[in-house]
Amino acid sequence: MLKKINLVFVLLGCIAITTTSLAQTKTNVNKATRAKTSKAQVRKIIFTKDNTTGVEYHFFKHDKKGKKPVIGDFANVKLVFKNDKDSEISNSATKGGDSLGTYKIPLTKYFTGCLEQGITLMAIGDSVEFKVSTDSVFNKFNRTPNAKMPSFLHAGTFLTFNVKLIKFQTEKENNDEREQLKAKYTAQMLVRKAQEPSAIAKYLADNKITAKPTEDSLFFIMRKDTGGKAIKEGDSVFVKYTLYLLDNTILETSDHGPGKDSFYFVYSRNMQLIPGWIEALGMMHEGEKVKILLPSSIAYGERGSRTIQPFTPLVFDLEVTKVITP
Repeated sequence: MLKKINLVFVLLGCIAITTTSLAQTKTNVNKATRAKTSKAQVRKIIFTKDNTTGVEYHFFKHDKKGKKPVIGDFANVKLVFKNDKDSEISNSATKGGDSLGTYKIPLTKYFTGCLEQGITLMAIGDSVEFKVSTDSVFNKFNRTPNAKMPSFLHAGTFLTFNVKLIKFQTEKENNDEREQLKAKYTAQMLVRKAQEPSAIAKYLADNKITAKPTEDSLFFIMRKDTGGKAIKEGDSVFVKYTLYLLDNTILETSDHGPGKDSFYFVYSRNMQLIPGWIEALGMMHEGEKVKILLPSSIAYGERGSRTIQPFTPLVFDLEVTKVITP
């Protein structure tokens, strides 16, 4: 009897669990369906065509009385650019925008109904979505005859540009701002140039370095020479390196993965490397390890690089792992 009662409870429990699971599954399916339907409804935007410009637009926020830019102005916009499959192609907040997450766009009429014409319908603070012909956009940028569209664009479809206008300027205002920024940058670089000698002197003092510089101001801070083969013009050279700032921040290394831990080149006094490297390697041997300090004059100079500011002294650990004479 006890076994029979227990069996009934087990069956009732299974039924309850099954019913609950089915209800939960149904709820989850309904949620997913509602979410899918909701997303579809959100993307169902009705566009209006402007009779003057041919631009197709849908305003989310619009100040009808606000001042608007004109063709020839420059506009700073937050922009998300998608293809007909709703796949994001570009976003000013994550790809190439400025510190405010905007693109600066010169307003030029490239074709009837182009994005730039659409921006002339906007006032500062407006948010809008534009629909623009994919073929027209492709032809605007393409300069190669009979070129095929990239895989993320599809002929005969439309692209969407979700735009918020942050500010706009006349051409003169834009040029004035650019000159002001250029002057500010030049002043900052002059300060960096003036501070470089004292920064190098402090680094040498703090690290108790007494090595004398070469004629070009190259410092060999440390040398471990094995007496191997000297590097000569035309030799194939393999070098391991680590690049530091004076505060010991590592900017770059030659270690890019298994089997790729050395930088390779054919040595020449005219090769396309920074002058400090050319000078240092010209005095090194196979197997030798050195630490060198380069002032900016024999590094990246007043122009700097993608990751290095102008007038930046650099420290390198170098190891010549192999020298092959042709």
